[in-house]
Parts: sequence; C-alpha cells; structure tokens
Amino acid sequence: MKASAKINNYQKFVESLHTNLTNFRMGMPENWRETALRLVDGVASEELRNCVNIEERRKYGAFFTDSVLAGKVLRKLDPVFGAGSVVYDPACGAGNLLLAVHAFLKETGSPFLRTCTWLGSDIHSSFVNAARIRFSIAGLLATNDPEPADYQIEDHIKLDQVNGLAVNEYYAAATHIVVNPPFNMVDSKSKSDLYSGKVSAAAIFIEKIIQHVRPGTTVLAILPDVLRSGTRYEKWRDMVMRNCNYENEVLLGQFDQYADVDVFGVKLIKKNVAVARPVAPINNQPFRSIGDLCTVCVGRVVDYRDADAGRRRGYIVSKGLPGWSTLKKTERTRQHEGEAFTPPFVAVKRTSRPGDPYRAVATIIRTPSPVYVDNHLIVLIPKSGTLKDCRKLLQALKRKETSDWIDRQIRCRHLTVKVVSNIPL
Repeated sequence: MKASAKINNYQKFVESLHTNLTNFRMGMPENWRETALRLVDGVASEELRNCVNIEERRKYGAFFTDSVLAGKVLRKLDPVFGAGSVVYDPACGAGNLLLAVHAFLKETGSPFLRTCTWLGSDIHSSFVNAARIRFSIAGLLATNDPEPADYQIEDHIKLDQVNGLAVNEYYAAATHIVVNPPFNMVDSKSKSDLYSGKVSAAAIFIEKIIQHVRPGTTVLAILPDVLRSGTRYEKWRDMVMRNCNYENEVLLGQFDQYADVDVFGVKLIKKNVAVARPVAPINNQPFRSIGDLCTVCVGRVVDYRDADAGRRRGYIVSKGLPGWSTLKKTERTRQHEGEAFTPPFVAVKRTSRPGDPYRAVATIIRTPSPVYVDNHLIVLIPKSGTLKDCRKLLQALKRKETSDWIDRQIRCRHLTVKVVSNIPL
C-alpha cells in the first residue's frame, strides 16, 4: 500500500517537533521537561486526528496506541528483555508503542534500557519522522543532563519508511517485535498464504511477522478481537499455534474512544520448528453445550441482496423482534428461494456488545407455518423438535453466567455460530 498524501499533512507537526527538540537541547524553556513529556505521550495522536480526517485514518488503519493501553499490555504480558535486546515495530506510526516499551523499561528500573536498540518502520514518511524526533526527546527525558556524554539515544534507533509486510533487515535483527498493526480490511490477494478476498490487515501482518522473524523471537501484539474469536480466522489461529508458543493473552476492551473495536494483547514466541496442530474449538470445556441440544445456523435471507422470488412466507427480522418472549405471528412476509425454518425454534440476535446485560437476546418462534429468517439472526433448532427444549434454551441464554461466558469468548459485535454452539447449558 502506498503512503497517503493526506496523511503526509502530518509533516507540519513533525516540523514543530523538530523546533521543540532544538530548544530542549539548549535547555529552553526552563520547564522544557513538562512540554517534552506531553510531546512524547498523547499529543501525537491528537495531532493526527486534527490534520487527517477519520475516513483517511480508517482507510489506512492509522490509529496510534494510547500510552495507557500500551502500558497495560506490557504489565500484563510481562516481556523479558536482556542486554542488547533489539525491539522492532513494523507498523510504528509515530512511535507510540516503541516509546511505551522505552518508558516501561525506565519505570521498572531495567539495567538494559541503555543497551536496547530501537527499530521501526512505516509506509508513511511523516510518521517515521515524528517517531525519530520523539525518540530523541525521550532520550533527553531519560537523563538528568540534556546532553549526556556517555549515551546518545540516536545511536540506538533506526527508523525508516519501509513496508513492514515485506521481509527486511530489521526482522533478521529483532529479538522482540512490538506491534499494533492496522485493523482495516484489505484485499489479501498476493499478500497472504492463508486467505483470498477481504481480511483484516492485522491478520496478514502477524502472518508475515511469523514468517520473517527468527526462532526464539518474542512477539507482543495488540490485535482486534475478531482474530481471537471470529470463525473466519480459524486458519489464522491454527497457523499461529503451529508456529509459536502462545505464552499469554489479555483482553483489553475498546481500543480507544475514537476506534470502536475491542482488542486483545498477545505474547508469542516463535518455535524452532513448526508443528502440526489440529484446529481446536474456541471452547473445549467438558460440559454440555447448546450445540449438543440443537442445530445452530444463521438465517438464510440477505435482505438487500436476495431477490423477491419464490414462495411467499412469513419473514422474521432482527429489528424490532421482542426478546425473551414467544412470537406466534409474523408481521412481515417476503418471497425467497432459500430454506424456510419450521417452528418451534429459537432466534438469537447476532449483534451485541461486550458488557450488554444480555449478549444473546433470544425469542421463541412458534408460528403456525415455516418462515424465512434474515441473516442478522442465529437460528437454534432443537433436535427434539419440542417447545420444551426451546424454553430450556431461552432460560440458558438469559442467565448472567451465559453473558459473562460470551464476553470472555468473543469481544466482537457479532456473535458467531461456533460461539453460540459452545455456550454451556
């Protein structure tokens, strides 16, 4: 992907950073440390929002990691650094994540802070320029003397305009990868060995990172929850587990107030040799699940796409469907050439948010004849064909324990067939 001309408007902020760095090195103003701290922390993200519109940021997945979120990831995943560690961020943006690792080592009193090498790359030159200057400012803040004789941080950083999806010398040198890759959907053609069509750029980034780094390299990543829980990414999860030791993960909630997507942090260590591994279900617990009691599938009708052709029947849609009740009569009808569902069955709304009082809002469908169901609903068909089991399903889905369980399994806004099938009864 080529760099964006609009994002390069960020260069104006870079120029102001350069002016400030020059002043700081001369000890100006007297309270320069206070200003420097602000420039190293949150202001880079604020400036990006000010000079680049939201559509452009979404297009390129340009959302910088908040220092609070980055700090939480590092504390929870507890990476181990040593003398001469080489830390590389292949999608470094303005350097927020690399700077968070620098701050983490400083705050924990690590003796290895001054021996680390910091590498970063990004397709946007203005981001790379900002990261380079902000690191120099961080170097001044790391010492009492603005110009220490024995340590120049510029000798320990290398930041370039390079596409992190391509193999490069930084991958060969790295002992640690820290990355918050873009989350935008991209065409995976020629980019991925796992997928064709549109997928999350984050999935491709991690795939390439695992291919490019040396065995033993630690990978710390902030990723969209869909990679952890989405059915489409089973192949991706299998690839990760075959090639890496899955050391730890932490659920992080919403990325920030400007990017409404739930994320998780993960710590991986690349194996010496990839091993065969069967694809495991999201939940492998030994108790009975909804999938044992019924057949689970998605409604067949895509309303905006499917033509009104075929037999006319009652039509169940998610919008306005009353939860925790029994529907005996449909208000809508439509024609369709696909499968109709014969009551009784349970319809579950696919869209919900982590933290909602109920993650799987359900309705018993008890119409006198088969109905069509739109694809914003998940259909649960009791294998017994009885209304009694429909009521049992409703009771199970309404339990607080069920919503808590779903929150742990999936932080995406859409429930999947697999997650619903695995809900314990």
